Amino acid sequence: MRRLIKNNKLKTLILSFFLLFTFIVPKATWAIDFPKVTEYKYVNDYVGILDKKSKQQFMAIGGEVERKTSAEMTTVIIKSLDDYPIEDYANKLFRTWGVGKKDKDNGLLILVAVEDKKWRVEVGRGLEGAIPDIYSNQVMEEVAKPRFRNGEYSLGLLEAYSTFADAIAKEYGVTLEKNLKVSRTQESGNSILGNIGIGFIIFLILIDVIFNRGRICRMLFFSGIGRRGGRGGSGGGFGGFGGGSSGGGGGFGGGSSGGGGSSGSW
Repeated sequence: MRRLIKNNKLKTLILSFFLLFTFIVPKATWAIDFPKVTEYKYVNDYVGILDKKSKQQFMAIGGEVERKTSAEMTTVIIKSLDDYPIEDYANKLFRTWGVGKKDKDNGLLILVAVEDKKWRVEVGRGLEGAIPDIYSNQVMEEVAKPRFRNGEYSLGLLEAYSTFADAIAKEYGVTLEKNLKVSRTQESGNSILGNIGIGFIIFLILIDVIFNRGRICRMLFFSGIGRRGGRGGSGGGFGGFGGGSSGGGGGFGGGSSGGGGSSGSW
């Protein structure tokens, strides 16, 4: 009898955890007005943390990449997400602006929310071979994050942007004339925290499998497929947004993203 009560309490705890998760997810459906693309196109600073010289460097690198490969790279700096999930914000902004060429989906967007201390790299399908999720995360963790922690936003973003530009150039078999040396810093603490997070997730899955025959995991798995399926294609946008990526924005080519990329914080 005691064992049955224990099991019921454990099930209730697990269910409460997943219900909390499901209540957070609906925030992705909030309507939001995205800012317009700035005159610089390749770098859009809505906070005012970049100097003119840095913006010119973004322009030079982004312009050369687009001329030689047709890929479009842009960086967006905002003040805060206001509790909006950064993954959904970046994906919808990407589609609304139409970053990348419509027939190639070869766009890349780096989003930084300064007050939230969060970043997101959103990658179009056409660049997922050149910049897989694990690589985009590695670049931001090793190149940009140490700079961000020191308040060097201009340098951190520029070096990450330049590193991604090199990867795109390599994929297209071209050489860039830009000369920007980038150093990387391995942070062992990140891997430790990552392992702890993975271990906790595995622990929850095991509890669900042992005491609930994996029902909650199956439910989340299939609901996740449904949500991700809604991101496909390049038309219309989704959630509370109109226009999607079909028309492009601010000189972009009408590309789209399937949700690939990586996120993090500092």
